[in-house]
Amino acid sequence: MRRVLPRPLDRSDESYLRLLDRRFAALARVARGDAGGAEAGGRTSDRARARRYLAPREGDWHDGDENLVRGYLDRWERDARSSAAEPARALLDGASALAAIGAPPGALWFFLWEMESILAGLFPADKEDGPC
Repeated sequence: MRRVLPRPLDRSDESYLRLLDRRFAALARVARGDAGGAEAGGRTSDRARARRYLAPREGDWHDGDENLVRGYLDRWERDARSSAAEPARALLDGASALAAIGAPPGALWFFLWEMESILAGLFPADKEDGPC
């Protein structure tokens, strides 16, 4: 993400990049079978920060970007999900693949937007989001 963000980075960019670092580290732990769901996507404040950061970029991708990312996401959706480890590995593999091919900024933004949905499905939100 650092390569696609305009320079100099502002506080919002730095904050989001730190959040991504924490999330990917937590996803790596989950992929190994360790605990870490809350750090990967269950904290309400982190979800809100990610949504705020990504919302203005929602129109920055096009159908080609979506198709590139969905090539990974659709494959993940077909896999059985007996645990969070499999989709965590898939998210890490997808992020690595997109970085390795030098995916355009729009594809990266769409991947991150979709990652928010996947994380929300994998790791229930904090209790403060629930009805009780």
